Amino acid sequence: MLIGIGLLVVLGAVAWAARHWTRYPGAWGHAFGRRHRDRRRALAAAREGVRAWARRVEQDESWAQRELAGAKAERKERLAGAERHLAALRDPGRGERLDALGELTLFRHRLVIETSTGTRTIELADLEVRFEAGRLNHSVYCTDATGRVHRAKYPHSPPATDPGEPRYDEDRVRDFAVTVQNAIAAERSFRDRLPERLEGAEAELAELRADTGAVDTARERLTRLRELNRQDPRRAAARAALEEAREDWRKLTGRLPPE
Repeated sequence: MLIGIGLLVVLGAVAWAARHWTRYPGAWGHAFGRRHRDRRRALAAAREGVRAWARRVEQDESWAQRELAGAKAERKERLAGAERHLAALRDPGRGERLDALGELTLFRHRLVIETSTGTRTIELADLEVRFEAGRLNHSVYCTDATGRVHRAKYPHSPPATDPGEPRYDEDRVRDFAVTVQNAIAAERSFRDRLPERLEGAEAELAELRADTGAVDTARERLTRLRELNRQDPRRAAARAALEEAREDWRKLTGRLPPE
């Protein structure tokens, strides 16, 4: 095991020496000797000057790029929200589930009737609902816009001979009918205000689509920063110092070192 570790150390040292010699080409003394140590340090310092400049530029421009990306993402999110809001107004669908009793399920905008013969969905704005107590069954009558009536029956307690048949307390059925009636009133109010809300939502979306101010400002800031960095005399000075150090090394060794 010790032999293996020693071999790894030797191989690592050889690899480092090869890389170092590539960075400081020439004779062995040029790359490793004490006599030319100051020349190597001067070349290393010139390289670091260029790298330091590049790091600063990258940090500055990365910040500006993140700002631009953030402005784009925020605008996209606001547009998506406005589009979803408009789509929900144009086609609200059933909406959230509010209550259910027996074969009737009440949603924010629609009432769903499920019977053994099928399923019907009625827009609340087109619905009339009334409750009626009965000797055997409480009833909720649902009348749609065409005048078609559906009677939902709710056998009341105490239980009858069939223990598997559900039983419904009168107050529960009445409360459900009132909940449906209130939902109908809310839906009609919603429909009355819908044209105005649609107009407002469409105007808001158009305004958001036209408003590119934050994105434009961030893009202009990034463009201006890149131009300032390109023209900054410190960039040219760092490059000139590196080229001078490389040329000095070439005069010394006859080999031009990499940047």
